[in-house]
Amino acid sequence: MQSNRGWIVVLLVTIFSVFHPAKAQESGTPNDPVWRRADELLKKLTLDEKLQLILSKYPSNASPGGGGGYIEGVTRLHIPDINMSDSSTGSGSTTQPSSTFPATIALAASWDRQLSYDYGSEIAIQLRAQGFAMGLGGGANLTREPRGGRAFEYLGEDPLLAGELLAERTKGTQSQKVMASIKHFAGNEQETNRMGGDSRIDDRTLRELYLLPFEIAIEQGHPASVMCSYNRLNGDYACENSVLLTDILKTQWHFPGQVQSDWGATHTTAKAISAGLDEEEGSDAGPSYFGRVPVLFALTNHDITQERVDDMVRRKLYSMIASGVMDNPPHGGEKIDFDAARTFAQSVEEQSIVLLKNDRRQLPLSASRLKRIAVIGAHADVAVMSGGGSADTMHPVTGTFTGCEGLEFVDHNGCGWWRNPWLKVPVPLTKAIRELSPASEVEFSGVQDEQAPFRAYSPGEIADAVALARRSDIAIVVVAQPAGEDFGDLRTLSLQNPSNQNALVDAVASANPHTIVVIESGNPILMPWKDKVAAIIEAWYPGEAGARAIGNVLFGKVDPSGKLPFTFPARDEDTPTWGATGAISKDPVYSEKLNIGYRWYDAKKFGPLFEFGYGLSYTHFTYSDLSLKRDPDHTLRVSFTVKNDGTVEGAEVPQVYLGIDYAGEPPLRLGGWSKIRLKPGESKQVDITVSPRTQSVWDTSSTNWRYIPDTVAYVGSSSRDIRLKER
Repeated sequence: MQSNRGWIVVLLVTIFSVFHPAKAQESGTPNDPVWRRADELLKKLTLDEKLQLILSKYPSNASPGGGGGYIEGVTRLHIPDINMSDSSTGSGSTTQPSSTFPATIALAASWDRQLSYDYGSEIAIQLRAQGFAMGLGGGANLTREPRGGRAFEYLGEDPLLAGELLAERTKGTQSQKVMASIKHFAGNEQETNRMGGDSRIDDRTLRELYLLPFEIAIEQGHPASVMCSYNRLNGDYACENSVLLTDILKTQWHFPGQVQSDWGATHTTAKAISAGLDEEEGSDAGPSYFGRVPVLFALTNHDITQERVDDMVRRKLYSMIASGVMDNPPHGGEKIDFDAARTFAQSVEEQSIVLLKNDRRQLPLSASRLKRIAVIGAHADVAVMSGGGSADTMHPVTGTFTGCEGLEFVDHNGCGWWRNPWLKVPVPLTKAIRELSPASEVEFSGVQDEQAPFRAYSPGEIADAVALARRSDIAIVVVAQPAGEDFGDLRTLSLQNPSNQNALVDAVASANPHTIVVIESGNPILMPWKDKVAAIIEAWYPGEAGARAIGNVLFGKVDPSGKLPFTFPARDEDTPTWGATGAISKDPVYSEKLNIGYRWYDAKKFGPLFEFGYGLSYTHFTYSDLSLKRDPDHTLRVSFTVKNDGTVEGAEVPQVYLGIDYAGEPPLRLGGWSKIRLKPGESKQVDITVSPRTQSVWDTSSTNWRYIPDTVAYVGSSSRDIRLKER
């Protein structure tokens, strides 16, 4: 009997600890065992060793393995080196071969949390095998500026979508004992004047939109590091902004990890350290503000305190311990299974492709009915497009070509450090189509000049494409919109580089009514030819296995299930940042406030070309039986039924939107979603939980979230395809 009583006590204590976690376990407090271990290690460090841990070095001669930054560890205390690499779409090593996965915006188009986790994990597997302890790929800036040069490496225009996918990617990365960094904190939504532009954002807009993805990712993903951005935010550089780094991130959000600068984003010693910056990512070519001499001078001059320096180092150690890097550091030199990685890359692309138009069921194609297939444009006979800058896989396992003639951006003309805008893939689209339709004659027409891959199509080349289209059963025209970091933003959403791609599509569509357009882009594009073509798919920057994935969607081996993570406008002038002239401001004022993306089009009653959340399938889904339940803590539980009433198996992304009756709020905001797979005739109950914060607004008077009751729930297949509604 005594023994049974003991087991009951143990059971009760266990249950209590699960549902009422003790404050002693709160992350980043003196009672947290990870914090205590970091603090004990800190006490054993000399001052010089502490200073060694707050400044990284670059270029690659200081970073083994061709990484972006390197911090030497402390051997006597078994503190390992930290070697970092860019990792938006794969490892950014400049010396080691790496897989190129589809762009992050493609991942966002999958709307798949598990896939985002797997994406982070797969990239981290290669990072770790190459000897990298930190991946720098966690971008979450919103698509305020649709022409933004880095839109392809972020997660769309909605903070909930971006935040939850980033949280999963972060967890996936750190599951492999690789430290994850999320970036760029904050207000870094354009490339124009990115090194010094002052983003002016009011507090409510900042909290409800631009900080929210980071807040969600920190709460759910627990990243090791947050990277502050180049720009100023409301007057102060982000990396020396005490409101951003200390008041919000560390105090209000209780972030226990480290804050690292972007490369070259540190401008001061004392101000940056006092504001909350913990680590400078430096360069051998420029000044080091966190070097031994300036930090010792600031300490001696009492501009900073020893307590603050200790906090910087403790946070670094905390992140290393919590992520597993301290006890199990990567050593590099491990074999990578590139074939398995390519298979995964293909699966990501297959789940991310968005079918935008499909008149008269042009797709899927039937191999048995096609004698001649024309493939036209965008080097589809050899390559796929990739994004530029630090998100570029610098040493891909596939080949590349880099000619820059014809490239034009707002502030930059040329390739610079964009080493491989075109990935030469082992299976380009022409070959993928031949494999899927072996009895068909597949012929390519387009520019075949690798020294000038972005030059305009000549009149003769367009004439050849038209002639090929006329004698073919179908014409597949591939168009591409290159973009990248540090090249400025796009001048327009109209196809550029080359600028006469619209003329090519128009001419081919006039010659063949069965014209299919495949888009490789990281931004929305304008489509003056939309009504002339039979079908359109958005393939994003599809990665090294992208062509085979595109082929599988074209021929129905895979049902398209991607949904747009940002709005495609009908005109440049309809976008919230176009203004009177279309000029991109060097000091952007976020005057549209909460109305970006789909919120802007809803508020202004503009008709987009394709709305946020939009995407067609080869099957059809019906929605019914909506019910709402509100818990005492204001959690909203939304339940409804989705049925596949088509003839093929497919995946749907039912979306919940909220109508919040409060001044300044847009008509709708995303409240939640799910991705489900259904066989023909199958029905499934979908349950989506909407948190109280998602039903709240930021109250500037109380500086806190304010729950708004009586929210209306809308359920649909996109932000404008609403099927059910309930208050």
